[in-house]
Amino acid sequence: MPIRKRLFALLAAAVMICAMGADALAHDVPDTSRNGSIQISMHMGETAVGGGTLALYRIGDAWENDGNYDFVLTEAFADSGVSLADIQSSGTAKELADYAADHGLAGVTGEIGSDGQVSFDGLELGLYLLVQEEAALGYNKAEPFLVSVPMMEDGSYIYSVDASPKVELTKVSEPEKPKPEKPTGSKLPQTGQLNWPVFVLAVSGVLLFSMGWMLRFGKRRDGYEK
Repeated sequence: MPIRKRLFALLAAAVMICAMGADALAHDVPDTSRNGSIQISMHMGETAVGGGTLALYRIGDAWENDGNYDFVLTEAFADSGVSLADIQSSGTAKELADYAADHGLAGVTGEIGSDGQVSFDGLELGLYLLVQEEAALGYNKAEPFLVSVPMMEDGSYIYSVDASPKVELTKVSEPEKPKPEKPTGSKLPQTGQLNWPVFVLAVSGVLLFSMGWMLRFGKRRDGYEK
């Protein structure tokens, strides 16, 4: 192969490597000047469940450092000592919900519509905790969960976050019906049954038998005397 062609091939390879490196280094950075929103659909399987309320707490500030995006606890939750290393953990959400309840922290309450939908708009970027304050009739409360605004999806940040897959409801268990107790001891008399006729009939039977026996015995004695 001529030297010129070799040089051209090497140059083309170098350009491709540089382009690939640039694509690898380039990544989406959150726009801190934007606001976001959270939409939630309360459902059980495919069935939407309306009724009840959800409370929203902003528990983490968005923190950007050299293109990396992370959260730090807000001032209201700073003393909770909860780590935000794993925001997908249900345990993290429960710890924060317990802290909010124990310290009387108030969230923004949203009513769940008859279609099971509730939304929170105009939100600053950050990490949010959602806690169901009131459950729909016949259902248990949803477990607390965390949602970030924005959220990374397919390598890009989205600012209108659909948190519906995080919410699964369960129905309230119906109390077991008590089993009828089996009667113990002597049988109970049937409705309307009286015990005194039994005694009267028994005594009458004995008397009649005695009278019959006496009459018969008396006749035999009279016959012998004659």
